[in-house]
Amino acid sequence: MKNQMRILIALFFIFGIGSIANAQTAVKIGYVDSRAVSDKLPEVKQAYAQLSEFQKQKQNELQKEEEAFQKEVEKYQQDGQGMDAAMRASKERELQAKNEQLQLKATNAQADIQKRQQTIFDPIEKRIQEAITAVANENGYTYVLAKEVLLHSPAGDDISDLVAKKLLASSPTSNNNQKPAGATTTPANNQKPANTPAPKK
Repeated sequence: MKNQMRILIALFFIFGIGSIANAQTAVKIGYVDSRAVSDKLPEVKQAYAQLSEFQKQKQNELQKEEEAFQKEVEKYQQDGQGMDAAMRASKERELQAKNEQLQLKATNAQADIQKRQQTIFDPIEKRIQEAITAVANENGYTYVLAKEVLLHSPAGDDISDLVAKKLLASSPTSNNNQKPAGATTTPANNQKPANTPAPKK
């Protein structure tokens, strides 16, 4: 709600400036659909794949430790009746400490995932912002707004395609996938190309 109020205030400010501006100064306002732009970028798909892989890795690590802990609990439930009071109290303290360690590891894993998400996506978001600024400057837009905050958005003011084209033209993925002139698709003698990882078994 606060964000919407800020946006409305900004819009009133923009249109207010436009209404009192010198007649020779035209205020040109465009908008961009950031989600539509990012969906067209190959590096965004790769980023999601990297993040998903990292999440699975963390989840698998936690799952193994939780399963090991659960086995300890079950063993204690089976053997606890044969222990004296002091042994039971000691084992329960040990299990409680391990449970707290697991909870801490789960919290740390979530923090690690969030940090990894920032590390992966911040450069992409920066590239998108830079492309929006460049397209706005090249096409004379005074302001560029996010499409999702607009109640009405004429198609002629949508710069999403221009932003996507600029990003794709300089996409690291696109550049990496370009082949030198005369390059063959299949290496000679069925040899693996250099730096190509072996397929997973």
